[in-house]
Amino acid sequence: MIEKIKKLRLSKLFRNCYFLFAYDTRKELNELREKIGEKHEEIQILKNKVLILNIFNYYHEFPELKKNLETELSFLLNNSEDIIFPYKQIKKMDSVQSGYDSAKEMPYVVHHEKRLYFPKTYSCERAVWLYRNFIEKENLLGGNYTEKAPHQYETEDFCVQNGDVVLDIGAAEGLFALNAVDKAKKIYVIESDIFWIEALEATFEPYKNSVEIINTLISNSNTEHSITLSSILEKEQKSPIFVKMDIEGYEPDVIKESKTILPKCVDIRLACCTYHKQNDGEELQQIFTSLGFDTEFSEGYMLFHLDELNPPYFRKGIIRARNRIIKT
Repeated sequence: MIEKIKKLRLSKLFRNCYFLFAYDTRKELNELREKIGEKHEEIQILKNKVLILNIFNYYHEFPELKKNLETELSFLLNNSEDIIFPYKQIKKMDSVQSGYDSAKEMPYVVHHEKRLYFPKTYSCERAVWLYRNFIEKENLLGGNYTEKAPHQYETEDFCVQNGDVVLDIGAAEGLFALNAVDKAKKIYVIESDIFWIEALEATFEPYKNSVEIINTLISNSNTEHSITLSSILEKEQKSPIFVKMDIEGYEPDVIKESKTILPKCVDIRLACCTYHKQNDGEELQQIFTSLGFDTEFSEGYMLFHLDELNPPYFRKGIIRARNRIIKT
């Protein structure tokens, strides 16, 4: 009996030591992650400072190019932390309603009374931070949160209309699609990264009849692992269509592949990202113009330092294109 008690005490002691060790290990890992994150931020700020110096040196040599960049250059004089969107904050959201869905084991934020879910690995705090970033800093949906909004897809005159077929290509968390869900007749949510799919399925579960989630690449060819824009447009060309495209610099390839079908669409509007690569804006504008589309760029510029930036450094964020003559 005494031996059993000794063994039990040893077992409890071992278990307590194990949990203590595991806790200390997790604590140490979290501390290391925080330190790495802090160092990464410090390194990024130093890189930003070097980039800013290069920018000012360049525009000092070519002062005639500074005319349209006074706002951006003024911002850079006093900021070296977050420079992708070089514009002052005008306002912030009052609050963000959020929560944790224990059944789905996912955090969410509430967008216009609808739940926008985030992956299980996200905390509620991170979900709220990311949502605020989309709305306040990137102005994805408009709202005049900053001086200019180079990453804003829609305007008052160029937007999703009631009864549109919407293609959210490169959907990520699906905010754009969720924002359009009450207007759209049908939405194709296209996202190649499996990381987002479970959260997207949770977000659009109430809208299964009108939202189709497609987990694949969109490219210039139909394969086992990719589809083309043309393959969707061919089915929907008689409907009014709004396309939002954010696919890491592959936008020109996808639009080139679609050159035959695009002019045949009854009414199509496209908002494509142009900041990932240096010449994407110019290339996309040339393609759309050759198809007889009207084009405009979003206001302002971006400094997309995640790509290697070269003079003139600043890039347009979004090109908006639509049929010059709507066919009937």
